[in-house]
Amino acid sequence: MAIYGAFASPIAGMLAQSNAFGAISQNITNMNTGGYKAANTRFSTVLASTFGQNKDIGGVLPLNKNYIAQQGRVISTNNPLDLAINGKGMFVLNTELDGSGETIYTRDGGFGIRKNGTSSKTVSYDDGTTQTYNVDNGYLVDKNGHYVQAWEPDANGQFTTSSSLTSVRLDDDAFDSEAAATTSTFVAANLPAESDTGDEHVTRASAYTDDGSLKTFELVWTRQATTQTWNMHIRSDLDGDSSVDSATTVPASSSPVTLTFDSDGHLPADSSETIAITYTDGKTLSFDLDINDMTSLGSSFQYYRFDKDGRGPGTLSAFHFDDAGQIVGNFTNGVERALYKLPLATFVNADGLEVRQGNLFAESVNSGEAILRQVKDPAVVVNGANQEKHEYATFIPSSHELSNTNLEQEFSLMIITQQAYNSSATVFKTLDEMTKTASELKV
Repeated sequence: MAIYGAFASPIAGMLAQSNAFGAISQNITNMNTGGYKAANTRFSTVLASTFGQNKDIGGVLPLNKNYIAQQGRVISTNNPLDLAINGKGMFVLNTELDGSGETIYTRDGGFGIRKNGTSSKTVSYDDGTTQTYNVDNGYLVDKNGHYVQAWEPDANGQFTTSSSLTSVRLDDDAFDSEAAATTSTFVAANLPAESDTGDEHVTRASAYTDDGSLKTFELVWTRQATTQTWNMHIRSDLDGDSSVDSATTVPASSSPVTLTFDSDGHLPADSSETIAITYTDGKTLSFDLDINDMTSLGSSFQYYRFDKDGRGPGTLSAFHFDDAGQIVGNFTNGVERALYKLPLATFVNADGLEVRQGNLFAESVNSGEAILRQVKDPAVVVNGANQEKHEYATFIPSSHELSNTNLEQEFSLMIITQQAYNSSATVFKTLDEMTKTASELKV
């Protein structure tokens, strides 16, 4: 080996330590970067080989080790779109809205809403007219603009890992909550026991039809001649806009329900009546009326409340994440339901993932293929208990995972790397001086 070949080893050493400095610098710079995973430089010895009278050059080769599977710091935020993973696994992203692009992964749950395209929406009004207009579509994306992937619920509102993933649309017009007709009601009032025959008292009420229209009516209570006996029938709400068809409404004034209270002013247990109301516009109501809390006591009339189930149509007003990764929608009609569920992508060797710019990762031969898991999957049972006790991870809403950089460790590595670099530089300097001295020798 020529004397100038001796420079190769210290040069390789300085280059390797420079690579280590770069990794340390990158780790410290991204200490507060969401989803960043630190790397550490390892070194591999390159042995010289001898062939005949010749010998090639040995040295050291830098190899970067990524700590992708290691958990980073999780902090709370005020952003409802932030979501952190506590444990193993990653969020699933796609570069294209329709899912035809590349599937990539991240731990950075600092999400946002991105507009992409428009769609038409038709609104129906109570007078029978409709209006169609265009709305902007908003999708959940990461900070690089890639589309977050999730499962949609089936017809029963359940999520399965066998379902296809889709991009998450979350604008105000993305979902509607269908109307539901009233089927059960409850009335509570006190009818004065000291009333005269023929006295009337009115409890005003309302209920929902099949299409979500809110219809009003009055329950009319009329004192009969027999002690503690009252008749009840339905009529229009005189101050409202709902006119009932008395010919087909039950109970109507021509065929009222007779109610007899006992000496303590109460009705028999489990008292209820079936109500059927037809309105002049053709809309109908049919529900059970619970009258267990009706009383007949004293000399004053008191109307406490009227409760009902059912609802009108609603639009999406807000949404939030839960610890199972579900995106739960809140609607203007009071309904709350799961719209999507985020999968948890796990790998046999997460540290073997291919590192991409933007704190993104892609599958590689070393990492193996992604396995999509459902957090708190009700179908998975381990040792007779639900999987919840055996989770890979859970989600933390309104939180953000930062870097897994250990600052103390990085400064320690920096000192070691500096010393190693100085050692290689000293060897280089010594060889340089030896070379100069040899070149000045005269025969």
